[in-house]
Amino acid sequence: MGSKLGPSGPFLLACIKYAVKYTMEYKLYTLVDITHTGQYRNEPGKQKERWQEQNFNTVLQTLGIRSNVTYRYGPDPMEVSGRLVGFDTDDIIRVWRFDWYTERDHLYEKNGDPVGLLKEDFMLVPYINGLNESMEQQYAVFNTEDPGSNIVFHVRK
Repeated sequence: MGSKLGPSGPFLLACIKYAVKYTMEYKLYTLVDITHTGQYRNEPGKQKERWQEQNFNTVLQTLGIRSNVTYRYGPDPMEVSGRLVGFDTDDIIRVWRFDWYTERDHLYEKNGDPVGLLKEDFMLVPYINGLNESMEQQYAVFNTEDPGSNIVFHVRK
C-alpha cells in the first residue's frame, strides 16, 4: 500500500520502467555552434555565449514542434570525419552532437524515413553564425539537403 505522500515503491518502479521502455532516442550532428552555455541574458562581454545559447534554444524549439523533448546533456562539440556522421565530406570537421528522447515511437517518420519530418521542420530555420563553426555557410539557415547540408539526424540504436 502506498503512503499518503505518494505511490508505493513497486508502482513507481513500474512507471519508470514504462517510461524508459517506451521512448524513442534520436541524435543530430550539426556544423552550427549550438553550445548550451546557460547564458540567458544579454550581459556585457558575454554576447558570444548568448548567441550560442540562442542557437541551442532554436534547436530545442524546432524539435518541440512535434514532441516534448527530453535530454540528459547539452550538445558536445567534436572533431570527426564528416562522412562518418552523415555529411558529404571526408575532411575532419567540427560538429556538435545532440542526443534527445521523445515519448512516442516513430514520431518524426515520413514516407519510410524515420527522420523525414525533422528534415522538413529544420529546413531553412535561421540561426546565428560566426561563432565556433569550422566551416563557413553561405546562408545562416539550417539546410537538411545535400549539397551543403549542415545538420543531419539519426535514430539512436
